[in-house]
Amino acid sequence: MSMQTLNVIQFVQLFVGYIGFTVGLPALIFYRKTKRFPAAIRFLIYFTIGNFYVINLVQVLELLHISYRVTLFLFTFVPFFVLLIKMYHIPVLSYMKNFLEDCRHYILRELGFKSFLRRRWQELKVFLRIAARNLWRLLKENILDVPFLVISALLVWKVCGTGILNNWGYGASDLPVHNYWINGLIENNIYVAGIYPMGMHCMLYYLSMMLGIPAYVTLRLFWLVQFSMIAVMLLVFLKGHCKTRFLPYLGMMFFVGAKYFNSISYARYGATLPQEFGMLYILPAIFFMMEFFKTRKEELEAGVNKIRCTSSWYLLGFAMSFSLTLDSHFYDTIIAGIICIGVAVGYGYWLWRKEYFFRILLAGILSILMAFLPMAAAFLTGKELQGSMYWAMNVIGLRDYTVLIFRVICIGVVAVTVGGMVFVIRGVKSGKISFENKKVPRHWILTKLILQICNLAPLAAIVWIGWKYKETILWGCKHNSFAVSEMNLLLYGVGAALCVGLLQRYLVEPMRGSGIFAIVVAEIILGLVLVSGSLGWPMLMEPYRASIYLAYLIPVVIVMTLDGAVNIFFWARLPRVQQAMGLVLAAMVIFYSTEYDWMRRSFGGGHLEMNEALLCTANILKENEGQDNKWTIVSANDELRMIEEYGRHTETIEFLEDMEHWNRTKEVTIPTEKVYFYIEKKPLNYANGYGGEIPEVSEEQAEQPLPQNSGLNAYNGPRRSVTMSRMYYWAQKFRQLYPNELRVYYENDRFVCYYIEQNTYRLYNFAIDYDYN
Repeated sequence: MSMQTLNVIQFVQLFVGYIGFTVGLPALIFYRKTKRFPAAIRFLIYFTIGNFYVINLVQVLELLHISYRVTLFLFTFVPFFVLLIKMYHIPVLSYMKNFLEDCRHYILRELGFKSFLRRRWQELKVFLRIAARNLWRLLKENILDVPFLVISALLVWKVCGTGILNNWGYGASDLPVHNYWINGLIENNIYVAGIYPMGMHCMLYYLSMMLGIPAYVTLRLFWLVQFSMIAVMLLVFLKGHCKTRFLPYLGMMFFVGAKYFNSISYARYGATLPQEFGMLYILPAIFFMMEFFKTRKEELEAGVNKIRCTSSWYLLGFAMSFSLTLDSHFYDTIIAGIICIGVAVGYGYWLWRKEYFFRILLAGILSILMAFLPMAAAFLTGKELQGSMYWAMNVIGLRDYTVLIFRVICIGVVAVTVGGMVFVIRGVKSGKISFENKKVPRHWILTKLILQICNLAPLAAIVWIGWKYKETILWGCKHNSFAVSEMNLLLYGVGAALCVGLLQRYLVEPMRGSGIFAIVVAEIILGLVLVSGSLGWPMLMEPYRASIYLAYLIPVVIVMTLDGAVNIFFWARLPRVQQAMGLVLAAMVIFYSTEYDWMRRSFGGGHLEMNEALLCTANILKENEGQDNKWTIVSANDELRMIEEYGRHTETIEFLEDMEHWNRTKEVTIPTEKVYFYIEKKPLNYANGYGGEIPEVSEEQAEQPLPQNSGLNAYNGPRRSVTMSRMYYWAQKFRQLYPNELRVYYENDRFVCYYIEQNTYRLYNFAIDYDYN
């Protein structure tokens, strides 16, 4: 099987596995409870529940040191079947009784074999009929969406498929570190390098264990699953918010394929990184918050004012999604918080009412508690902080107080959690917390007027600040996020969005208009964050990171504005005309995008390791399966974590250093039965970090001094050529001494892998004089 075919098969396994565990299983359990919701909202509910359960399951099992494949299977499928039986009232005991009775009759020869099979077949037919009926209902509900889904999937593959097929290595230089942390989870050692948000690592570890795919393969290939789902989150957010059925697909396609985005705003999607993984949960959190306002308003107007209601479940969804951003990466939480500020401005008319505010406040506290509890438990039991924590505190000048601040936070989290549980239990017992309906408060006209001012004043202030710094923001967008021939089009777009939002907010549908305000305000704030350094303000995050989020919300603003315009011009009493208009607009844009070449170039996959090295690594792992720690790879840094659980690794620079300034007393041995040597004949431009051309392996390069062994110094730029040249000529000299022992494992014009088999009781001395040491 070719490596390309294997990559595609393993990618499909990861995609199906991820969707199956995080959406499929929750869908089977909660379908009956959620079938009244539209398909997009159901998808978000299932996705949030599934991801929250998997990530927190892994963290709990890791903290208890009982995380193994068998326990993961156990705690995945036992709760699944128990809840399935409970939700659908499946008479398991009655069925088992009848089945055992049939078995008894069969054993006693009172029931024939054909009759026994016929009864089982009848039972299977009933099950298949029910499943087919529900699948047909789902297909009928979404049949018109199928062509757009197919086009979207083809677009994702066209843009990213080349990366899966042709670029097999890691896509970022810090992935070996993340590989190391996942390997720590395999060893039941969470936070192996210190306390750090582990959401992505927990999910990849879970998929690796459940699907039987090596951890390094999940890191190599999950980037496309991740990018696809980030695009899907944008789609379902728009599908849930917009009234038109087909315009949301334009948002997804624009995000995936439009060439107007700068490469800096999407290049990081080509690697499996925590920041991009956390983006999966930002829009679901915002959607649940927006739906809370809409549903809560409807409930209060209907006289419903109790704790257990639909709006409270939406708040729980927000808390779970927001906690997952904090579980993944702090930057995602910052961005989710910025968009929440936009929501606070857009929905300010309702936010400051106590029947809304206190519920939202409790949901926010709950989300932080849920995310911090695993980290707090680990910190209070002796785990150290990971270095990134100190870096983050150094940004705000509090590095020396990092441990103290984190200790106070952890103690506070535990105290608030315990105190909150006690408060709720006592409140329920005493009757102060009641699940009964309460009287809906009425607001005077003056109060409503004050709330309207509280809604419009912050909106006007933020728009004014954005207008004041518009030139700087447009400059930042052009260089980092989004560039068109006439950048003032962005200003016109914001103006159009605000106009449509005003009309919707005060004339048509207040909640949808507030939604447009929320996203526009978030984009203005993100624009200010993007150029904060140029304005002389403190930098909340680097521009290359902020640009990713700014670009992500641009299609959201565009589609919400188009949807609002369609709803205004084709009044709500003409829903069929609205849908038809949305379909026509979507079809026109798709047609003209192909006609006038609006598509970006392909991207993704790894350039930090040669494909040949990955091919050799995969084959070596397969050939030495079950022979753990009996073989060694001598190579640059990337293979170290890939094979950590199976074999040994020696870095090329360390191998060469050991025989530098050779003399007859030098001895370099590797105590394994097999040793593989990776050598690049046309050295890699590592991470494309060198602007010039990397020289090929040559005697001239080998004559230069051996690079210093510090970090990636020996593998960056022209120094990589020196390291590989030294290694290449060592191999040629060693082959002269042992022509039958050091053999070629794989070779082409760019790369060669040598291997040698040895008796571990009589090891080869690899230290030789190869003329350049």
